[in-house]
Amino acid sequence: MKSVNKQLLMNKAGGEVQVAIVEDGKLAELFIERPESTRNVGDIYLGRVQKVVEGLQAAFIDIGHKSDGFLHFSDVGTTNEDYKSLLGEDMSEDDDDDDDDIENGQNHLSSQKSSQQKSDQKNGSNNNRKDQKTESDPQKEKKQSYTQMIAGKLNPNDSILVQIIKEPISNKGARLTSDITIAGRFMVLLPFGNGHMAISKRIANRRERKRLKGIVRSIIPRGFGAIVRTVAEEQDENLLKQDLEKLLLKWRQIEETVKNAKPPKLMFKEDTMISSVLRDSLTDDVSEIVTNSPSIFKETLSFIRWAAPEMEKRVSHYKGRLPLYESYGIAKDVESIFSRKVWLKSGGYLIIEHTEAMVVIDVNSGRYAAKREQEENSLRTNMEAAREIASQLRLRDIGGIIVVDFIDLLDQKNSRKVYDTMRSEMKKDRAKSNILPLSDFGLMQITRERIRPSLMQRMGDECPACGGSGVIQAKHTTIHQIDRWLRKFTLQNKGVLKSLDLYVSPTLMESLHSEQLNPAWRWFLQHLVVVKIKSDDSLRSDDFRFYLKKDHKDVTTEYADL
Repeated sequence: MKSVNKQLLMNKAGGEVQVAIVEDGKLAELFIERPESTRNVGDIYLGRVQKVVEGLQAAFIDIGHKSDGFLHFSDVGTTNEDYKSLLGEDMSEDDDDDDDDIENGQNHLSSQKSSQQKSDQKNGSNNNRKDQKTESDPQKEKKQSYTQMIAGKLNPNDSILVQIIKEPISNKGARLTSDITIAGRFMVLLPFGNGHMAISKRIANRRERKRLKGIVRSIIPRGFGAIVRTVAEEQDENLLKQDLEKLLLKWRQIEETVKNAKPPKLMFKEDTMISSVLRDSLTDDVSEIVTNSPSIFKETLSFIRWAAPEMEKRVSHYKGRLPLYESYGIAKDVESIFSRKVWLKSGGYLIIEHTEAMVVIDVNSGRYAAKREQEENSLRTNMEAAREIASQLRLRDIGGIIVVDFIDLLDQKNSRKVYDTMRSEMKKDRAKSNILPLSDFGLMQITRERIRPSLMQRMGDECPACGGSGVIQAKHTTIHQIDRWLRKFTLQNKGVLKSLDLYVSPTLMESLHSEQLNPAWRWFLQHLVVVKIKSDDSLRSDDFRFYLKKDHKDVTTEYADL
């Protein structure tokens, strides 16, 4: 894989901090932190069990947030050997199949289960399909025993140490785990790891893997575990020891604090966004680290001098006249995060739509191609779209279910090329994803790990006019609703002459006055009601308010048929 020229640009404006990762001159990732919305992933709490729901195989934990956290039974700590044997897990401490590159350490338990599933599939590969699909009674009994045992371990009002692995999204509370991990620069500490050790898969050299495993095994305290990260490759033993000492100190402080704590209480706050991004993104291919903030410059230098002193010269304090992002040519890329339409170099474009359940992406060719060239042009546009979609998912931090509607292809080989391109591009993404081949309808289904709300959700507010739908009611429809309201009002007040004030938005008022017959005269002739139309900037174009002129009482809802 060819090397990428990477830059870290740290911009501070007011209370907001933005960190942009730029790869080969193009914005690849953007991290944002505001005083009212700090990062929560990695924070450790002493929580209180609110309720256990066996049907959901989960417990709801009070951690002091607006909504209770969600703790699935699969995320309950696995420190007990009997508990592991009940799950049928391999007790080996140094299983190389477990060597996932877990960059933030939060997926330790899930990686163990993934490895076990792969092992089960491998062992069962000689069985027929029917046997594979049919779960045996002992397996069902084991799952039921597992559910009952976990449910028995969690009782309402119990205190429990938990860690956030997914931030709250919409009305859903944070996703929690009791399998605690603390991420460092070169390794991830597993306080309840019980000797478990893993080396990043991205460290391919067998000799280096053996060296790192030997070092960690010799310095890790009894009962703890560790995951060695990619950046530990070729690092000096003293640096690894220093990193471990820092992690152990953090854990000892948590242990000391939890003794006298009453839930719900924050036990450990993850590093600042600056430190976290530096910790996870500082690799040899980073050519430049720039910030416009003196405080961030100081924090960055402090981290670099400890973690990678040879890179100190790459850190600089920007003092130019132009804004930082403008100077580096990525300001438009940041603004494009809010755009529904993303243009492709070929002239095609993407339409990205957010719905409650998923994100839908439509690929369009943008221009007509001759029939004999249609397949070739469609393939070219789809291949370019696949690369751009992978980039946009990472840039906008879109997670959950994504459905892509590619341009129809006749040749199955071409469909396979698009699928392979998407898989290849998604490998650059640190977030885990699952991609299915194109269906007969040209649809590709993708799931991408969602740890926090997407950038659009974090940087934007819901439109007050359309409620986030992107569509508002037509003005003539609102005028018809006003007519119906007046008809109902007249029926309820027969023989009584009434005077009303009608408040509408400026745009709706303009439409009313553009009618051939003055609407106030028309309504008087039709309904014998005197209506004075007034403008109200606070109203949407699909809304209106009627007030009795006599006492200025709002009577809109009394006669509404909407």
